[in-house]
Amino acid sequence: MFLISKYSLRRPVLTLLLFLLGSAVAAAGLFRLEIRTDGSAIYPQGDPTVEQTLRDRQTFFEPDQIILLVSARPGGPPVASPAGFRFLRRIYFEIRKQPGVSVFGVHSLADLIAPPAPGKIRVVTPLDEIPDDPAAFAALLARVRAIPAADGLFLSRDGRAAPVYVPVAKGADRREVIRQIESWRASRAAAPFDVWITGPVAAEAVLGETVLRDLRRLVPVMVAVLALLLAVSLRTPVGVIAPLAQVLATLLWTLGLMGWTGVPVTLVTTILPVLLMAMSMTDEIHLHERIQHRLAGIPREVPARERLLRATEGSFADITAPLVLTSLTTAAGSYSFLGAAMTPLRDLGLFAGTGLLLAMLFTFGLVPALIALLPPGWAERRGKERPAGAPDWERRLSGQARAAVLAGAALLLLAVPGLFRLRVEDSWIDNFDPRSPLATAERIFNRELWGSYRFDVVLAGPGRDFFWSPRGVALLEDFDRLARAAPHVGGRLGPLQLFELAAPALEKTPPVSRLSPPEIRRVGALVEVLAIRVSLRQYLTADRSAARIRLFVPGADYTRGRELRAWLAQRLPALAARYGARAHVSGDVPVGLAVVGAIVGNQLSSIGWTAATIALMLLVAFRSARWTAVVMAPVLAATLLLFGALGYAGVPLGIATSMFAALTLGAGVDFALHYVHAYRRERRVGRPHDEAVLATLRTAGRGVLWNAVVLACSFSVLAVSTIKPNASLGLLLAAAMLVSYAATVGLLPEILRRLGNGS
Repeated sequence: MFLISKYSLRRPVLTLLLFLLGSAVAAAGLFRLEIRTDGSAIYPQGDPTVEQTLRDRQTFFEPDQIILLVSARPGGPPVASPAGFRFLRRIYFEIRKQPGVSVFGVHSLADLIAPPAPGKIRVVTPLDEIPDDPAAFAALLARVRAIPAADGLFLSRDGRAAPVYVPVAKGADRREVIRQIESWRASRAAAPFDVWITGPVAAEAVLGETVLRDLRRLVPVMVAVLALLLAVSLRTPVGVIAPLAQVLATLLWTLGLMGWTGVPVTLVTTILPVLLMAMSMTDEIHLHERIQHRLAGIPREVPARERLLRATEGSFADITAPLVLTSLTTAAGSYSFLGAAMTPLRDLGLFAGTGLLLAMLFTFGLVPALIALLPPGWAERRGKERPAGAPDWERRLSGQARAAVLAGAALLLLAVPGLFRLRVEDSWIDNFDPRSPLATAERIFNRELWGSYRFDVVLAGPGRDFFWSPRGVALLEDFDRLARAAPHVGGRLGPLQLFELAAPALEKTPPVSRLSPPEIRRVGALVEVLAIRVSLRQYLTADRSAARIRLFVPGADYTRGRELRAWLAQRLPALAARYGARAHVSGDVPVGLAVVGAIVGNQLSSIGWTAATIALMLLVAFRSARWTAVVMAPVLAATLLLFGALGYAGVPLGIATSMFAALTLGAGVDFALHYVHAYRRERRVGRPHDEAVLATLRTAGRGVLWNAVVLACSFSVLAVSTIKPNASLGLLLAAAMLVSYAATVGLLPEILRRLGNGS
C-alpha cells in the first residue's frame, strides 16, 4: 500500500484518470441497482417455518391483505350507528372498484352473512337495511353481535372501530395498490369517520418507502456533518476535500458494484451508505494529523509543494501498517455477517466489508493524488498552531493509570449481572414513529379488535373429506377449546366457525361433531355454496383433508409470539395425534419469530467470529499473543460494558440493535491499534514507559480522539432517523465509539506498563 501512495504522489494525474474511469464504470452500475424493501426480502433462506408458511399460502390461496380501519372521530358518532354503518357499506363498494383489489375477497360488516333462520337457506347481510329508529337499530346491532366472529373481527367491542379487509389481486404490486388506496382515502378526508391503513402487509410496504425516504434525508445531513467535523478537527481545506472525496467514491463504487452483481437494496442494506460514510474516512484523520506533525518538522525554506510531498510520503511511511491493519479489522467486523442465514444480512456484510477495503485503497491512491494536485497552502493549518501536548484530562488519566484500571475492573464486574437481563424483542410496528398514522391505526386495532397479526395452525387429516366427518369436526372443536385458553390470542377463525354459522339453516345446532356423517356433509355442502362470501378456501382445502385455523394476536411481538408458540408446542402434537392427524404452525407471527431470531442469533454469533478474526489478524501482524491481548482488551471491555448497560436499562436486542456489537469490535479496536503502534514507536527510540505514553498522546492521541468524536457524531446522525431501530443503532454505535475510546486511554497506560515491556 505504501508503494501505491508513492506512485499516486508522483503520478497524480494518471491516478485520477484511472479513478475517474473506474468511477464511470461504477456509476453505470447504479442504473442496474434494484430496490426491494418488501418483508419477504429479509426472510431467512432455508428456514422451515418460512418455507412452510409460503407453502400454506399457496395451499390455502391466501392473497396479500391490506386492512382499512374505520374509526370514530372525537366527539363524532360511533361506527356502530346508522351513519357509521352506511359509511361502512358505501366504502365497501368503493374499495372493491380500486385498481389492484381482488373484488370478491373484500370483507367487512357490509358483506358479513347473518345466521340463517332455522330451516331457511337464504343469504342475508345485516347492513342490507339500516334503520334510523333507535330501537330498530339496537335490534340490528344485537343481530350483528350474534354473528360468530363479528365481535372483534369486524366490529370493535365499543362500536367505535370496524375494519375492511382488502385483498391484493394476484400479480398486482401491493405498494402501488396501497398508493391507490391512500389517494382514495385522502378523498374521504371530509367524511365523519377516520380511515386508516394498517396490517402486516401495509407495515412491510410502508416501512420500505419510509426507509428510502429516511435515507434520502440522512445522506445529505451526513455529508454536511462530516464536512463540519473535518473542518473543525483537521482545519485545512485538503482535510475536508480529500476525505469527502474518498467517502463519496467509496459509496459510488460500492453501490455500483451491487448494481453490477445484481444484489438489491433491502430493508437491511439501506443502512449501508450511512455506515460506510461514518467508518470509511476515519483513516483520513490519522493521516492528516500525521501530515501536520511531519510538516512541523520540515523547514519552511523548502518549496511549499516539495515540503508537502515529503511530509505526505513520510506520513504514509509512518502509519501505513496501522492504517492497513485498522481497515482490515474494521472490514472483519462487517465480513462476520457472511455466516448469516439471511441473504440481505450476508449482502450487508459483504458490501460493507468490501466498501471499507475500497476506502483503504482510495486512502492510498485517490487521497495522495488529490494532495499532490491541490494548492499546497490548502494542506497546512494557518494561524497559531495549538500546543502539541495532550489534553490535560488525558495526561491526568495516564498519571492515575492504576486507579483507572481498578475503576474499569469494578465497572466490568458490575456489568456482568446486566448480561442476564438482556432479552430479545422486536416487531414490524416498532420500526415506525409511534406518532405515524400506521402505528396509530395499529394501536387502535390491537386495543379494540382481535389483532392484525395472525398465528396459523394447520391440521392435516388422514385422508379426503376428513373435515366433513364427525371425527374431523371433533378435532376442530377440541382445538378451538385449546385455542381459547392459549396466551395472547384475541380471537379464532377457521372452518368450525363457518360450520356453526351454516348449521342453523339445516335446523341443526352445535356442537356440529354430534351430527351424523350425512348431516355434517350437508352442513359442509352449504358452506361450499357460500365459499366466495366467506373465503372458504383460506380455511379448508377443496378435498377437505386439511384445515387452517387463524389465531389473531393483538400487539404481536417477539415475546408474545414465542410464548404462544411454546404453549402450543406442548399441547398441539398430542391433540392432533389422538385423531390420527398432523399439525404445524405458520403465518405472520411464526415468520416474524424466525426473522428476528435468525438476525439476532446471527449477530450474537458474529461477535465471537469477529473477535476471533481480529485476534488472528493482530497475531499475524504483531507475531505476539501478548500484544494481541493488549490491543483487544479495551474494545472487549467496552463491548461488555455496553451489553451490561443494555440489560440494566431494559433495552431489548432487536433486528437493528443486535448489529452494533460486531461493528463495534471492528471499528473500536482501531483506537487501541493506533495507540499501541505509536507507543511501540516511542519505546523503540528509547523512551521509558511514562514518557512513551505522553509522547503517544501528543502524536497519535489527537488522531484517536478526533477519530472517536467523528465516528460518534457521524453515527449519531442516525438518531434523527424516523425508523426507531436505526435511531437506536446509531445511538448505540455512537456510545460504543466513545466507550471504546475511553477504555483505550483509560486502560492501556497500565496494561502497557505491565504487559508492554519491549517493542
